[in-house]
Amino acid sequence: MRNYLKLIGLVAIFAMVLVACGGDDDGSDSTEAAPDTTEAAPDTTEAPDETTTTAVDDGGDDGDEMGDNPLADYGEDPNAADPALVAKALGPVTPSDDASWNIILASIARAGQDIDQATIDTAMDCWANQECDTGSGGELVMGYADGGGDSVNVWRGVSHMEAILQALTYPEIGTIVSTAANFEQDPAVHEQGIRFLVQRGVDFIVGYPDFGVALSGVIAEAEAAGIPYLSFSAGYVGLPGQDGALVPGEDYTSVIGEDLCALGESFADVLNTGIGEGEAGMLGGTPGNALTLGWQQCAVDALSDTVTLVNPPADENSTTGDTYWVNTFALDAVRGLLTTNPEVRGWAYEYSDGLFTALQAYDELGIPVENLTIALRTDEQTLFCDWAERGEPTYNIFYSAGGNFQSRTAVTAAMLALQGAEVPGQVVVPHVMRQVTADDCDPDRVNAVVSGTSLVPNAVLEVMYGG
Repeated sequence: MRNYLKLIGLVAIFAMVLVACGGDDDGSDSTEAAPDTTEAAPDTTEAPDETTTTAVDDGGDDGDEMGDNPLADYGEDPNAADPALVAKALGPVTPSDDASWNIILASIARAGQDIDQATIDTAMDCWANQECDTGSGGELVMGYADGGGDSVNVWRGVSHMEAILQALTYPEIGTIVSTAANFEQDPAVHEQGIRFLVQRGVDFIVGYPDFGVALSGVIAEAEAAGIPYLSFSAGYVGLPGQDGALVPGEDYTSVIGEDLCALGESFADVLNTGIGEGEAGMLGGTPGNALTLGWQQCAVDALSDTVTLVNPPADENSTTGDTYWVNTFALDAVRGLLTTNPEVRGWAYEYSDGLFTALQAYDELGIPVENLTIALRTDEQTLFCDWAERGEPTYNIFYSAGGNFQSRTAVTAAMLALQGAEVPGQVVVPHVMRQVTADDCDPDRVNAVVSGTSLVPNAVLEVMYGG
């Protein structure tokens, strides 16, 4: 199955083929990952003047100029990315470094799919079953290893579908094999899923390593077996410098996601400006996961002296407010903190829908959502529509983006790596903070828990969640 050399010929044939291209509050929802670039002023609502959605020069000395395609030899075209889809997925961002940005654009170019019923049927077969045949006859086998799962979290289910739809744009990929640990608290369950894919003989693995460093051994096994491992949503296998961490680009192929420290600083900036002087709380996902740990470390350091964190982490290598990205756990955490700290005036969390459920604690305890500031990564409609209904002018929410499409970028980065292209150890996804307005509540969303920034077409979401 690892007939990589054949990819070169196949890509030449298909180089010009681009297959045209957002639950409940009971814990069956979403998780997300963070952003990385620009500053996060709470009133940022417009794109910076330098924002662009076109490919940039790859920095080589081959005479390429702006507008040329630096990935043409690998069957990708960053210039084909629809600016509207770039804006939908990311907002008004400033591009990251050239190598990262071109891969991001190339992945979004393939999201401009004109989905027909046959493609929807195949995608749903792959989403519902552990193994599926794409029907292309391709020799490559894609592995997908999720620490969550489609049935336990909507964000994870949508990210899985993003990766499936991306894979279906590559005729070289003939089989997709997926595993899910369903947020099991035993790291061995997560290891088993990745090891199963290795034993199955997949050609590459895309996934989110919820237990970070605890999965370093099995991920190293995959890479040693010649199977590239790429994580999305800033799923580092341990943060740089963390004891036992693997080094992306050296020990495993790549991590796709935001600059987590920049994200944490953005969250802190929102809280500093919105609170001024008072108390704040932080929530996170699975204990010690790199996404939460990365932004929390920098957010703690960036909070002003006049903002007091009511639940500081035990140390710099610990997360606080662990919720496993389960809504009921988020409710328990906020209820507990509000019971002893009813004057909390701000929250930071990666997961919008989780906070939607957690806000029930305010209603239960009779605490008004006045003078409240929230900094988020994801953009589930549940919280945004609840905000609109409350109509409290001193309650403000700022968010970045859902980040579901990053699993697409991981698939494209893997296909580039298999052909020998240089893929950065970190594909940096830019971010910008945006203030929620009434326009961010879409009452017609197929499922209110699906991020508004997802690139999964509505026709697919209808089948996934419409009935």
